[in-house]
Amino acid sequence: MEFWKVLVVDGDRDVYAVTALTLKRLEFRGKSIRVLGSQTAEGAKSVLNEHPDIALILVDIVMETETAGLDLIKYVRRDAGNAIVQIIIRTSQCGHAPEDRVTIEYEINDYLEKSEITARKLRTTVITALRAYEALATIDDHRRGLKHVIESASHIFRSSSVSDFEKETLSRLASFLHGPGNGPRHSGVFARKDPNGGTAYVTTATGRFKSLEGWKLSQIVDPDMYARIEAHDYSSSYLSVENFRVYGFRLKTGHEVYVILEDVTASSEWKRDLLEAFRLNLGAAVDNFHLYRDLESRQNELVFALGEIAESRSAETGNHVKRVAEIARILALGCGRDENEAEHIRMAASLHDLGKLTIRDEILNKPETLTTDEFEEMKAHSFVGFEMLKSSNRELLKSAARIALEHHENYDGTGYPRGLKGEEIGLASRIVAIADVFDALGNKRVYKEAWEIPAILDYMRSESGKKFDPVLMDVFFSRVEEMNMVRTMYPD
Repeated sequence: MEFWKVLVVDGDRDVYAVTALTLKRLEFRGKSIRVLGSQTAEGAKSVLNEHPDIALILVDIVMETETAGLDLIKYVRRDAGNAIVQIIIRTSQCGHAPEDRVTIEYEINDYLEKSEITARKLRTTVITALRAYEALATIDDHRRGLKHVIESASHIFRSSSVSDFEKETLSRLASFLHGPGNGPRHSGVFARKDPNGGTAYVTTATGRFKSLEGWKLSQIVDPDMYARIEAHDYSSSYLSVENFRVYGFRLKTGHEVYVILEDVTASSEWKRDLLEAFRLNLGAAVDNFHLYRDLESRQNELVFALGEIAESRSAETGNHVKRVAEIARILALGCGRDENEAEHIRMAASLHDLGKLTIRDEILNKPETLTTDEFEEMKAHSFVGFEMLKSSNRELLKSAARIALEHHENYDGTGYPRGLKGEEIGLASRIVAIADVFDALGNKRVYKEAWEIPAILDYMRSESGKKFDPVLMDVFFSRVEEMNMVRTMYPD
């Protein structure tokens, strides 16, 4: 703000003119004063909404009504929730609202009678009010800044992928430096350098740098800046170079991470202190996030391996687990799920036949049609898989348990083990049911030959609304080429 804003609310237009003239050459903290005016309390509300950074309101009591000024004060403090703007009553009709009563009942900062106000008195009063406003505004900035740091940590750790984490970190830092928005000043990059040396690569970029993802950092900054970025000791402070602020971290994995954000404005001392606190915590956050994701990745690999072990007991299934999982992901994306949820369904789908671990080999690999008793034993794999997974606290395994239980349920209620119907069956289970049958029909089994694509599609179409969710089948047919590609990627 290049000037302080003072709002004069008075039914007498001359009062505004005299106030503006009196304050014309007045300065405080190197900034001049801009006087705004309104002849009504209602008009003043519009001015306040347009200028939320008004520092001082000089208001009369009697305007369009006998209590218009007091009603305006209630609006500012209670309805607008503005506790830091300074409010001074300036009136010539003290009888309508005596000073002692108004001072007690209303949140005002001063009460003046117009007849007693000289030009010098007005200037002194305004300077005193601006000084109080500045102090309150600084305290409020501290409060909001601290809240921002706390909220930022919470939001950053809600990220479910490295890319989301890096974008959220850049967004929060930019918002803290420049305020909310998505303009050019909210531009930045994450860059990562391997433990074995070499150059750093841009892994995530925002704002006007978005197109630089995948570039070498040395390709997008000049050699001198790149040398300074690599040589700086980030353990003691961030690096300020040209119009950029650079944070650097060495992960426990040995990788070096650079967070580079455009910073064209000088920060106040209190903001620099909070940014330093943010920097210290961000280093631990980046490290812990990558360690957590690495651990989660290894756990997911184990989940997938377990699903493959279950399928490997049937000699001819091969890559069935991978194909069903990928097809389920495609269907999930097609019905509007985001990447994170689609990946969750992909991983959970890999355990859909876990219960087959308990089915006898002679049933799993029998080339002839199963007897009634054998089929009943085969059907038990759904419930067994559920029982093996249901006790886990991990959301992934909870989803996998439900899929294991429900992926042989039919949309019309004729499936097993519980005869569920329609949306009683979980969405992920309905998705996996389609993926499982589509893949099984297209690949050779001990009891059948592989079907050709036209025959598979005819069958799938005939079972829409019976075995399969008809809405999901619309998605299936709109993306069947992608799913057929999966069969090419992971052949038996």
